[in-house]
Amino acid sequence: MLEGLEEVAESLHSKNIPFILRTGDSVTCITSFIDEVKAGALVFDFSPLKNARATIKKIAGLITIAVTVVDTHNIIPVWIISDKQEFAAHTLRRKVHKQLDTFLVTPPPLQNHPYTATQVASMSFSQAKEHIQNFPAAGIAVSYKPGEQAASKQLQSFLEHNLNNYALLRNDIAKDHQSGLSPYLHFGQIASLRVVIETIAYVNEAPLLLQSFKLAQSSEMPSVIDGMNTLLEEIIVRKELADNFCFYSESYTSLKGAAAWAQASLASHADDPREFLYTQTEWEECKTHDVVWNAAQAELNKTGKMHGYLRMYWAKKILEWSTSPEEAIKIAIYLNDTYSIDGGDPNGYAGILWSIAGLHDRPWFDRPVYGKIRYMNEAGLRRKYDVNGYIERVNKL
Repeated sequence: MLEGLEEVAESLHSKNIPFILRTGDSVTCITSFIDEVKAGALVFDFSPLKNARATIKKIAGLITIAVTVVDTHNIIPVWIISDKQEFAAHTLRRKVHKQLDTFLVTPPPLQNHPYTATQVASMSFSQAKEHIQNFPAAGIAVSYKPGEQAASKQLQSFLEHNLNNYALLRNDIAKDHQSGLSPYLHFGQIASLRVVIETIAYVNEAPLLLQSFKLAQSSEMPSVIDGMNTLLEEIIVRKELADNFCFYSESYTSLKGAAAWAQASLASHADDPREFLYTQTEWEECKTHDVVWNAAQAELNKTGKMHGYLRMYWAKKILEWSTSPEEAIKIAIYLNDTYSIDGGDPNGYAGILWSIAGLHDRPWFDRPVYGKIRYMNEAGLRRKYDVNGYIERVNKL
């Protein structure tokens, strides 16, 4: 995050816009800074998460100047696309269709600021990097080069090399055909809007208006058009569905956030015997009996990333081998937020609740422990993908 902000600071400086970096309690720092520079207005970027929203509300209650929240995290602002928690992707998708044209607009280039700001104290980036050494570290080795320029290069590389097979191969755990954009999206180093606009321009064809689509069951190979539509479904419908859930649900980190049918089904299986039970330390140290699960957690521990398809299997097995769904959700959130480079993200919380508690899903066949929550197993993974190849790749990290 700091290295990305250093690039932002340099870019802003070239436009005669100062970048001030300080450390401390956010409420105290921001309110004192407002007084110091006699600010006329305060603008926040939007987050659907409770702590960020509570901080904004607290600051707004302590100052007298205008406070504005702008949702650049999404393409369609979360409070505009829907005024309630959506049931599933298909209910939000219809609303995306109606609003997308209004918001899918290229922003104008940043202009030079006409006034020179008064010089005020700012922490240097070298001081900031030294300061964060005091914080606990998870020990992951982040391979991504940070910053807006690196994010743009990653997008261009994806469009040129992986978009044509993205629809077909994005879920193949033995291959790396994902976009690689999630860390940049999480830290605000590229916007969803920018990704979508550049993808449509690259393909040079209108998308299928984000309708749910299926690849043709024919001999035709998937194309960049299939890849574009798949990517837009993920980055608009699915990503904004996660924000919708976290914004309108007070319980996005607990079982209470699940649908009534899921809570009832899991409760009816609360006393089912578990074949295996693991402690948080055993999960964290990859000490389960399941070589696939251990490899997935090892990839997360080492790199801060886990293949997106495996995240579903990973979370569902935590449910299967924990004493309760409540414990499983707690463990999954701890592991994700501790080791994932994009931990603490709405996508993570929605994904965990989808896997463990059927969020945005439907009831499936009833089975022990899972109840009517969608089931996954190792045999199914091995039928679809080269699991041994994936494990070998992780072991070489």
